[in-house]
Amino acid sequence: MYLTKYNRVNKKYHKKNNRIKNNKGIYGGIIRFLKLAIIIVSIVPTLYFIDRGYNFLNRSVNLDSFFTVRNVKIKGNTFISMDELSHYLKGVQGKSILSVNLKGVANKIKNHPWVRDVSVRRELPGTIWVDVLERTPAVYVNSDSKLYIADEEGVILGNNSGELLRLPVVYGIDISGIKSGVKSREEGLKSAIEVKRVLTSIPWIDLTTTGIEVGERSQIVLHLKGYRIKLGRGGYQEKLQRFYNIVKNLQDRDIPYKEVDLRFENQIIVKILDT
Repeated sequence: MYLTKYNRVNKKYHKKNNRIKNNKGIYGGIIRFLKLAIIIVSIVPTLYFIDRGYNFLNRSVNLDSFFTVRNVKIKGNTFISMDELSHYLKGVQGKSILSVNLKGVANKIKNHPWVRDVSVRRELPGTIWVDVLERTPAVYVNSDSKLYIADEEGVILGNNSGELLRLPVVYGIDISGIKSGVKSREEGLKSAIEVKRVLTSIPWIDLTTTGIEVGERSQIVLHLKGYRIKLGRGGYQEKLQRFYNIVKNLQDRDIPYKEVDLRFENQIIVKILDT
């Protein structure tokens, strides 16, 4: 009798509990639906006004023409002319500034042998900036009866453009088969450029009248006004300091000379000029 009563009460409890759960599920679904409706109702007017605003601006300002590239400004170029760079910038002016492929433009400009690096950026509404980092010319190279220019890294920059630079002339190596923009692997050229760096720090040497001869096994001979210096290989800074000391002594004693040999350690051989 007691168990029967308990089962009835328990069944009533479970039915009531299920009704509460069902009610909660219905109310939860209604609340979620209302939240979604509120979000949709709030988004639609926003999109509407954005669209109307864009159309208004497009009619009144003409956004396509507003963001058209009108100016291409270049800076950092000293040796490269504007005409040369303009060749790589064809099709940029007059184009939508937002559609310009900046990386593609930069890669085109890098094809110029004198360009070491370049960056291209936008300046809204209608200007493209091109910042060029040029290679630094180091020496002339006399090869195959032509005069080439090489930079500090040994990259061949092409034939002499006609503008005279204050650079020494290197001869005794062949670079005629190397294309412009390609680095030479000639050890002799590498040694000559190293010598040039040392010469740049010596104020009494005129680079424009200096020749750097590259002999066998990259042996270096400097040709200056009226005399020459045999430097051999390596230790150029120390050797030229020794040369300066001995020449000062010779000049003080009014002794003319035509050759100074510095190839040997702790030894200087001087050939006196016949008078």
